[in-house]
Amino acid sequence: MPKELLLEIGTEEIPAGFLPPAFRAMEELAAKALNEARLEHGKVTAMGNPRRLVLHVEGIADRQPDTVRVAYGPPKKAAYDADGNPTKAMAGFAKSQGVEVSDLTVEDTDKGEYLCARVEVKGVDAKEALAALLPRLILSIPFTKSMRWMDKEVRFARPIHWLLAILDGEVVPFDIDGLKSGNLSRGHRFMSPGAFLVKNYTSYINHTRENFTIVDPQARLDMVRSQVEAAASNLGAKAIPDEGLLTEISNLVEYPAAVVGSFDREFLALPREVLVNSMREHQRYFALTTSDGGLKPNFITISNTKAEDMEVVRAGNERVLRARLSDAKFFFEEDMKRPLADRVDDLKKVLFQEKLGSTYDKVQRVIALAAYTADTLYSDKTVRGDAERAALLCKADLVTSMVYEFANLQGIVGADYARRNGEREEVAKAIVEHYMPRFSGDDVPASPAGTAVSIADKMDTIVGIFSIGKSPTGSEDPYALRRQSLGIIAMIYKGGFRTSLKGFISKAAELLKLSGADKAKVESDVLEFFRQRVANQLGTEGFVYDTVDAVLARGFDDIIGAKERVAALSEFRKAEGFAPFITAFKRVANIIPEGFSANLDEALLKEPSEKELYRHFMDIKDEVGTLMSGGRYLDALNRVSEVRPYVDSFFDAVMVMDKDEAVKQNRLALMALLAGVFMGFADLRKVVV
Repeated sequence: MPKELLLEIGTEEIPAGFLPPAFRAMEELAAKALNEARLEHGKVTAMGNPRRLVLHVEGIADRQPDTVRVAYGPPKKAAYDADGNPTKAMAGFAKSQGVEVSDLTVEDTDKGEYLCARVEVKGVDAKEALAALLPRLILSIPFTKSMRWMDKEVRFARPIHWLLAILDGEVVPFDIDGLKSGNLSRGHRFMSPGAFLVKNYTSYINHTRENFTIVDPQARLDMVRSQVEAAASNLGAKAIPDEGLLTEISNLVEYPAAVVGSFDREFLALPREVLVNSMREHQRYFALTTSDGGLKPNFITISNTKAEDMEVVRAGNERVLRARLSDAKFFFEEDMKRPLADRVDDLKKVLFQEKLGSTYDKVQRVIALAAYTADTLYSDKTVRGDAERAALLCKADLVTSMVYEFANLQGIVGADYARRNGEREEVAKAIVEHYMPRFSGDDVPASPAGTAVSIADKMDTIVGIFSIGKSPTGSEDPYALRRQSLGIIAMIYKGGFRTSLKGFISKAAELLKLSGADKAKVESDVLEFFRQRVANQLGTEGFVYDTVDAVLARGFDDIIGAKERVAALSEFRKAEGFAPFITAFKRVANIIPEGFSANLDEALLKEPSEKELYRHFMDIKDEVGTLMSGGRYLDALNRVSEVRPYVDSFFDAVMVMDKDEAVKQNRLALMALLAGVFMGFADLRKVVV
């Protein structure tokens, strides 16, 4: 009859960020270990909170099935001597498998005849198998960091204090470095620290809740969410939506208890983002908004203990927050004594990169590159002025007291200060937007000036780092160049910019004062770096690799055009005549010698099939060029494919490598003309049929 396994690993507080990956790993490791142990099982679920990791497995078989272990030994020729007697090799193999020599057989394999031992392995009951399996499972759970404690040899995220392991109510006996498994669990560390007996999973869930510890992460998250919403509603407010904070807090507590606090209204004069950041990043508080969207001088925090006097908890949190906000108020008032523009010169003391100079040097390059980008992408000339001004100011907040204290507010503080200094709104928006997109899936800049400065800033970094030989290698990418290149690609796609990627790269290299062979090499390397990113991006959108490779091999300077060509070729692949067309093209391309160049002489076309092929080629050549230049790529492919029957007839009737050298060269010239039309779209040799 199927059984139920419950495993609990009781620990000291595990960091919140460790829990979700640990749950996923436990489920995968447990399923794999059970399968390898030949134990059939049902659903595997991992859960827990800061002081316990829990594994629940349904429907575990009573015992392992019997099986036969098959092992192959030495070849037959090495098993017997010249007189036909068993050799030491044969005897040694039998001994290693725990069988008699007479039990061995000879079997045919792919490599010839080999000795074979078939050993019947009796299955053991589930409890015995689990007793051997669970310690290995526990110690294989991966963590970002692990530790040893006291004189123990084992490593784990945090010290292990107890182990609960029961299979249908019976203890699964094992120990880890002297700590024995049992059937006792414990409640909340402060509210109910005593041990209690566990009979099964249902009793475990009930008893843990009764003892103020919620094991199910989703149930805990739902409790936090409902408590925050209820507390905010009682104040006539709403909590600023923050799923990340909800998840983090739910993994910081065993039993959530909402606490509402307040702060002095004078702090509302601080930039909104500073207030929200102080509450979220430093204290894990939820900020609240009023019905009109303004900040309310209150906060909600989640305590891990439901104290007898929650007023003491509230007062303590208010005191800590007041100290934080007082510091922020001081930083803000000091910052307001100087306009943002006056701080640009201070960037001369901030190193960007040892070989690339200061952040001030970078800003000067970004100003020029942002102007070039604005002129290239936008017809509105006011964009250039806004982009240049934003580029000048975009890094100035790095030398403010506020950003020194709240580093993750760079750009946000700059935009706020710019507005307070009377800068145009377009400039302020561009300052914050030039960091976008910050991560995969993040929004791209919404304003033209923000887009121009963002592209300029990222391209300067990419080309600059390549120029000093620090390009990404393997998984190492300390300057986040992959992310920044994907950001540029995302902005070009989002804006629909039909522009030259090479142009931006070349301008950035020029501003870095590169020239000659050095400039050419850096530009080539950066372009290849972008090719890989474009290929990866198109792959994530569902386009198959050979279609992408074929198109990008013929150029991707206009990455929107490249994407449209990929889409056209992907659609063209669905056509019934696609495979014959590719085959015909490869016959054309493969017969042309490397580096071949010759002019076609129409007078040397003798055979009807080659004349017919040439005539149809001339009929479509100009039209295909027009369709291609107009971006009608699928129509161009369909038109080119009409030549395929004439190509087949040509190869059936004509010997290209004619004995007459002039005729041979002329026919090769015809093939080169055809290939040139095909290859203008994609290198179809890379397409796999």
